[in-house]
Amino acid sequence: MNFNFTRYFLGFFILFSIFFSAKNLNLNSIEEEIIKNNREGKHQLSQKKLSDILLSGDLTNEEQANILFLMATTYRSVNDYMMCIDYLNKSSVIAQQLPEDNLLRMKLDYEYAFVYFDNNQYDKSEEVMKRIAAKKYLNSYPEDNSYILMQEGYLFLIKKQYNEAEKKYYDALKIMQAANSCNLPIVYAKLMNLYSKKKNIAKAEEIYDVSMQTSDSCNILKYKIFTASEMEKIYKENNLFGKAYLIGSELDSLRRLENQEVKISEMHIIDKAYTEKEQLIKEQSDIWKRTVILSIIILIAILAVIYFYKKNRKIKRDKLMMRDELEQMKQELDSYSQNSENLEDSKRYFFLSSDELTDRQKELLIHLADGLSNKEIAEKLFISENTVKYHTKNIYTILDIKDRKDFFQKLRNN
Repeated sequence: MNFNFTRYFLGFFILFSIFFSAKNLNLNSIEEEIIKNNREGKHQLSQKKLSDILLSGDLTNEEQANILFLMATTYRSVNDYMMCIDYLNKSSVIAQQLPEDNLLRMKLDYEYAFVYFDNNQYDKSEEVMKRIAAKKYLNSYPEDNSYILMQEGYLFLIKKQYNEAEKKYYDALKIMQAANSCNLPIVYAKLMNLYSKKKNIAKAEEIYDVSMQTSDSCNILKYKIFTASEMEKIYKENNLFGKAYLIGSELDSLRRLENQEVKISEMHIIDKAYTEKEQLIKEQSDIWKRTVILSIIILIAILAVIYFYKKNRKIKRDKLMMRDELEQMKQELDSYSQNSENLEDSKRYFFLSSDELTDRQKELLIHLADGLSNKEIAEKLFISENTVKYHTKNIYTILDIKDRKDFFQKLRNN
């Protein structure tokens, strides 16, 4: 087998595999789809799509980090803060390898601020918000800035700084109206809570009605539940138990529609399957890599054995052929030498009549015709073997003789 061909074939195979395994994810399109599903309460669809992408493999660091981030936002949307933080941590580890100005790194800060706040970890949330403010709220999503303002307003609220809280809330409301009016119920709920603290229940009820209308028009069930839950809490805090009972009944109906607990349970099952399959894929990938490497090593070893075996056989065959040829030549030379001894001197030394030969060359030819070897001729003439070879070569040239075999052949013919 040709080694160059093998090398080119393996190179082509690797390039072929890389080309057809490459995938181009449209992260913006995926994010829009996940946000839409989560707002409509279709969290399982979001999770399934994201899990399928993660399990497909062949993701770049940026793609994997973004998909993990979207999985975190999906869990936060069903109030599963532990899973949300877990996925944020996974995404954050990978995002550290991305450039400093990568948008995902700022989005992670925002999401950490939101999940800590939603989980009542206000100190952690405030710490992240300060980091965001230090970066001058660098983010391409105005909605997130609106959420941050709401959280800052709530921190004023719990300190009973109502005027400062109200200003933050209306700043957030203004941004949300321009960015995404369907998310206004979130801001409305904060304003309802503010006016409840200021004992202005009528204003809270007015905002509640507007919030429910907005949720209906955008068909977002979770916002209706969220707003109704806030209103029920306000009634109870202000000892309006009759109104609290009525809105509680409505809230129960809404919750039965959402069936949130079942969704969370099913999502955990899917997540467990994803984790187990991810580990299985990793193990299979490691086995495949080791198998390929071992196969290549074995193939190279086999080719090397075949190559050296054939080369060794050729060397042995050439040696045998050379030995046979030398033996045959020796026998023929001995035969010519013996036969020449019976020839008359006039015939044996016909070549001595050549005028082109020197006396020394003629003397050497006589010993050569007698069948002496180069060594024996050198001893008789008291010269070196190299000198004998030199004279012999010149003699062959003058007499048009190819070699010693040809010399005896011509000697015999004459």
